[in-house]
Amino acid sequence: MTLFKEIYADIKRKIENGVYKKGGVLPNEGELQKIYQVSRTTVRKAVEQLVEEKQVVRKKGVGLFVAPGISKQNILDMTGIIKTSTGLEPEKTQIKESYLRKAGVYYSKIFGIKENELIYYLSFLVFSEGERTYEKLILPLDYFPGFDPEILKVTAIIEAVSTGKLSVQDVYQDFQLTEATDEDCKQLEVATDFPVFKITNTFLDDRARVVAIEYKLQSALDTKYSIDFD
Repeated sequence: MTLFKEIYADIKRKIENGVYKKGGVLPNEGELQKIYQVSRTTVRKAVEQLVEEKQVVRKKGVGLFVAPGISKQNILDMTGIIKTSTGLEPEKTQIKESYLRKAGVYYSKIFGIKENELIYYLSFLVFSEGERTYEKLILPLDYFPGFDPEILKVTAIIEAVSTGKLSVQDVYQDFQLTEATDEDCKQLEVATDFPVFKITNTFLDDRARVVAIEYKLQSALDTKYSIDFD
């Protein structure tokens, strides 16, 4: 077996064994070169074969990622009806907050965990085709040990929440028209009490356990949604 095929086989095996998780970050080519003590050309040939087989995704200017188990298109199939009129690909994601906090009464009931167990609280802005979305993501630490918020810059939420211990099998979606809070107004750059669309995505595993919760907020006057009842 040639050297690049040995490296290809080793990376592939680590992906299959979960060392490199679906949707997760891979070492870049320079780092792989140091790990395997080979030339950049040899590493690149191994990576290119994995890319061709759609096991690895190369994001230009960002890095290498394990191909997600669930594609961005699946989110529409899973949630059913509500989707923006713009494309699925975000142009830019800006992380605003990322920290751990206690679940408390509310989220302990939702996730079925103890009140003092920790959850990730992440908030970020997504800019796409002239629209601004303010999003929040809630993840139990026990389900997502070592979660890297940077993954949100290169993958869709459905892909990011599929990197944890539990496999996402379904999504329940709730759609509301509501007034923006002061924080929402600040992030969306709209006036106080501005009407906003609020979408709550609840991600479930095959036992109907809540894996993650996502909140999406957009200006109700600037964003168009289409509803498919088929």
